[in-house]
Amino acid sequence: MFVGVDIGGTNTKLGIISKLGRVVATSSFKTRIPRDPNSLVKEIIDNIEKLLNTNEMTLEDIDGIGVGVPGVVDDKGIILNATNLQWKDVKFKDMFSAFTKKPVFIGNDADCAMLAEWKFGGAKGSKNAILVTLGTGIGSGIILDGKLYKAAHGTGSECGHMVIRFDGEMCSCGNRGCWERYASAKALTKRTEEAVMQNPNGILSKIVSQYGRASAHSCFEGARRGDEVSKKLVDEYIDYVVCGLINLTQIFHPEMFILGGGVAKEGPAFIKAVDSKLNGFLTKNNFEPKVVVKGPVLENNAGVVGAAALAMEDK
Repeated sequence: MFVGVDIGGTNTKLGIISKLGRVVATSSFKTRIPRDPNSLVKEIIDNIEKLLNTNEMTLEDIDGIGVGVPGVVDDKGIILNATNLQWKDVKFKDMFSAFTKKPVFIGNDADCAMLAEWKFGGAKGSKNAILVTLGTGIGSGIILDGKLYKAAHGTGSECGHMVIRFDGEMCSCGNRGCWERYASAKALTKRTEEAVMQNPNGILSKIVSQYGRASAHSCFEGARRGDEVSKKLVDEYIDYVVCGLINLTQIFHPEMFILGGGVAKEGPAFIKAVDSKLNGFLTKNNFEPKVVVKGPVLENNAGVVGAAALAMEDK
């Protein structure tokens, strides 16, 4: 058995995972950021022990622990930068190892989700696949020639920060025009807020009032109800998503894209629209074969399953 830990800016989720990827049990707790990394590690260990005790297990029954972090992690388990956690140059693996004698493996959360889908989910059997999470930012994990892609120093891919508009909007990373400034859920939320301010009596404004706040989901809901402003915003958003996918296709020629994150929960219609626009562009430019676009199979459990898979990779 393995333990997977998925650290988020709001919640941290834990799971007991079998070597076949079966989720035996899960639990979660509020991450509470900002905070000292050591205190979070201790809370994670405490919650792992509680989860194991609840399932009549101990750390002795666990072969390894994997941890997914929303940030840049090197091959020594050092978190070089995690903006949402407000951490920089944190020796996270060393901290973890001080609390447990079990093998600990640290990785980027999107890499973990890709690993989960590749070993146990929708990308199983593929040699080249890319997972893109469309959430607060844009995360990415790449399987290249049957292996999880690692760049220099063991870091993963940061496709959300490729520039698609030179001198575009300022990004939290310090650059301008990053893909996630236009194709993340946060980006669509911002444009929804702007549209409501410009037309406070419109249909989209009423929908936002019903939900209590603007969000990417409220904009998609407006489009489904036939609101022209919402439809225009969603179409522009899909264009930005596809723009990034076109670039990734030209570089990596993947068999498939798996789209995760909050926006992917808008369902098959969104996935189909992205697939149609992406492959329509590629066909016009004589790119073959077709690239498959699909949603995640493991959904909410991808983070913990993938984190556990980090530890499995060493076995």
